[in-house]
Amino acid sequence: PAQPLPAWSSGGQGLCPWLPEQPLTLPLPTAALSPFAATRRIGHPYQNRTPPKRKKPRTSFSRVQICELEKRFHRQKYLASAERATLAKALKMTDAQVKTWFQNRRTKWRRQTAEEREAERQQANRLMLHLQQEAFQKSLSQPLPQDPLCMHNSSLYALQNLQPWAEDNKVTSVSGVASVV
Repeated sequence: PAQPLPAWSSGGQGLCPWLPEQPLTLPLPTAALSPFAATRRIGHPYQNRTPPKRKKPRTSFSRVQICELEKRFHRQKYLASAERATLAKALKMTDAQVKTWFQNRRTKWRRQTAEEREAERQQANRLMLHLQQEAFQKSLSQPLPQDPLCMHNSSLYALQNLQPWAEDNKVTSVSGVASVV
């Protein structure tokens, strides 16, 4: 005998017999609809802790200072603390400014030299590819020089003259001796 279907079942009529035929509607919370609901700041939790610090304005150096810093950097990539203090005093800068300038300049220098090395590597690769293509084209147009060892051995002679890209050269074997036709 057939068992009775649950009250919520559609009796096999619908696509999903476990869902009720009428869609469920949930009541919205009344607090969300209230215009006086407490507004809270949306964002990262750390943003709510303390007010953000004011950024220090970017320090601008005079042309003379930059010129002297660049000259020194060209001679010397790293400064000892005494050298840095002397340079800072001579340029009317703080020790921290000279230190930061040298750190930033070394970063820029490393990036530039890496880019130059990469450009040189790519240029060398293009040159090698071009030379390989020229050599290959040359090998197609010129017959291979005869190897003295291959001249006296018929099997090696046939292998030396075998050019798979040339259709008119076919290797045949006659009574155990290979020859090029």
